[in-house]
Amino acid sequence: MTFWDQFTHEERSLLARLPYRVGLFISRSDVSGGDESEQAEMQALSNMITAYSQEVFGAETAQYIIGETVSRKSEWLEWSSELNMIEEECARAVYILTNIVDVKEVNAFKRCLMEVGESVALAFREYDSSVSVIDKIKIYLSYMQSRSKAAKLGMVVNGWDRFLNISMAERASLQKIAHALNTMYV
Repeated sequence: MTFWDQFTHEERSLLARLPYRVGLFISRSDVSGGDESEQAEMQALSNMITAYSQEVFGAETAQYIIGETVSRKSEWLEWSSELNMIEEECARAVYILTNIVDVKEVNAFKRCLMEVGESVALAFREYDSSVSVIDKIKIYLSYMQSRSKAAKLGMVVNGWDRFLNISMAERASLQKIAHALNTMYV
């Protein structure tokens, strides 16, 4: 019996669709970039999921699940509805995995989901020169707060340019996913 056989059909379906749904949730959290943004983000999502399925990175569970996501690409359109359930699905996936695999594998899967979401957010910069001065100040203050929080937690501090590639709406959605996964995002 493989580790995948230990899950019910419903659990396997949840785990397999989650990487795609997390990326889609992030993409749809900010519609300000229009069609151009959506196309770039959907391409990034597909590329990231495919890359994860092919890369050996020491986390067998995450790699196997992502492989299932890719093998079920014909179902991606079906997985696009009810994104309001994503936080509950993330929490349930962590619970399900915790009962079958060790904590290192669970944490690797969480990291994988966060990296998929962040890659989608980074795919298109929604901010442009039309942002008001007040909004620029808000964005900068948010950046400084994020840097401070990351430094206190001993996390990597992203640069200003990378920070600007993730809109405030996308950042809020990434934080929701992180909270549901019981992990952190700054």
